[in-house]
Amino acid sequence: MTRRALITGITGFIGGALAARLLTDGWKVDAIVRPQSDIDSLAFGPDTTFHVVEDGQDLTATLGAARPDVVFHLASLYLAEHRHDQIAALVQSNILFPTLLAEAMVATGVRRLVNTGTAWQNFRGANYLPVNLYAATKQAAEDMLLYYADACDLSVITLRLFDTYGHGDKRRKLIQILIDAAQSGENIAMSPGEQLVDLTHVDDVVQGFMTAAERLFNAPQSVSELYLLSGERFSVKELAKVVGDATGNPLTPNFGGRPYRSREVMKPIDAGGRLLPDWQPRHILSEYLASYRG
Repeated sequence: MTRRALITGITGFIGGALAARLLTDGWKVDAIVRPQSDIDSLAFGPDTTFHVVEDGQDLTATLGAARPDVVFHLASLYLAEHRHDQIAALVQSNILFPTLLAEAMVATGVRRLVNTGTAWQNFRGANYLPVNLYAATKQAAEDMLLYYADACDLSVITLRLFDTYGHGDKRRKLIQILIDAAQSGENIAMSPGEQLVDLTHVDDVVQGFMTAAERLFNAPQSVSELYLLSGERFSVKELAKVVGDATGNPLTPNFGGRPYRSREVMKPIDAGGRLLPDWQPRHILSEYLASYRG
């Protein structure tokens, strides 16, 4: 029997990669999108059923129409630093929406949810300490889901992600900034560079979501679990050298040319003992970077 998935955040980098993998594996894919979402640019668009919903809309009819075996929740509003006028949008996207999603799942008998969190919920290695308001809203969503898991037998696995990378990523992440600098020869100003970053290839992250879904299918009863997906770790200084060496274009950043940002994560939380069972990263950053050589 064909498995059915419902995805939120399908227009994002990871959500799109997950949808492509599900379709390749023979799943039926539905997606919740906003009216302003750019779905025309998705290569797999014709093979996906899109449900356009307004902010704050009851999702019961959508879940009833999609009838998914698993819901993958990746949609969020990411803000490294927020302004006062952005608080309502953060709460709307990162707390209200997943709560409405869980409510609709329970109402329609959909019982399996793979949720997405962030390692920024673990500032200074704490079990919970948010780096920023974005991370705090992600924690609030997890707390909402804990209620539904306990009171309504909703099975939830949350995967907290570190930094991710891969071809086709349009986000201005550190790894892409360094690649662009290597290709252009630009001498970019950077922080002192002692902070550690944890990098996982998007295909490994997608495999994590697939593994989590399979874990939900195999669970004899409802579960509420939390895991990390962790890859390779480098200091920013080390990462600049890795990028330069792999691309054949050595980098000479101006380390210390700008200060550390407020509440800089100097050392990500230790993932030991918290990794998703039956999952491990298989992609190596240097091999990915070699595709940019020459």
